Amino acid sequence: MIDIEQISPTAHRMVVIGAFYSADAKRMIDFANESIEAGNSRNLLIDLTALTDFSIAAVSEELVHIPTLLKWLYSLDRIAIISDEKWIRSAARLESALLPGVVYEVYDEDEAEAARAWVSERIESPHNGALRELDIGNPKIAAFELLGRLDREESERGVDIVRKRLAETDCSLLMLVIKNWHGFDAEVLFSRKVLSSKLELISDLERYAIVGGPDWIGNLAGSANALLKFEIRAFDLGQQEEAIKWLAS
Repeated sequence: MIDIEQISPTAHRMVVIGAFYSADAKRMIDFANESIEAGNSRNLLIDLTALTDFSIAAVSEELVHIPTLLKWLYSLDRIAIISDEKWIRSAARLESALLPGVVYEVYDEDEAEAARAWVSERIESPHNGALRELDIGNPKIAAFELLGRLDREESERGVDIVRKRLAETDCSLLMLVIKNWHGFDAEVLFSRKVLSSKLELISDLERYAIVGGPDWIGNLAGSANALLKFEIRAFDLGQQEEAIKWLAS
């Protein structure tokens, strides 16, 4: 079943609940035609967290109306897709890369509020707030929390925040707590600002604790110790207090 509602003067939310059948595909195509004719919907939030299955007939219906769907997509300014399935998020990013001029911002289920805020134009950056400062009661430790996905804009904002915090307090101890991180956009790797800022941070740090995150981060931290002039150590997500004690020791 497909449900469509208006969530702001310029945005709609489309939710697929259960299985997606041919009738649902027809409803979506009808809505696309209505939106094109009315010209009053700039943004779209597609929520696929409740999707359980889809039929071949529904896919066939979409394929028949590809010109209409493409015209509709190109008429939109902001498109956000929410899914708790990794393959759907990956497929959405691939489709976005294959359609010049169409950009899908993709979110996991725990980022639903951020997606809605961006589509409703309450925030400008699609992944704003992925990095936020933590108050751990110790001003000698700069502590931050990472949630969601890092795009280029948020990565550049994040390194500025960290550098400012270290400079203002003459601090050399850094802790990053990683919760529900969903990776980073490839363009982050090509940001000169991110790279230069990281090199500056390397020269300023004495100790760096990483709490949580995927296993490869812990492995990388262990390997990097021999190459860096500061100490770096990885901790499990439930070991935040142990990380603070290590930093302060």
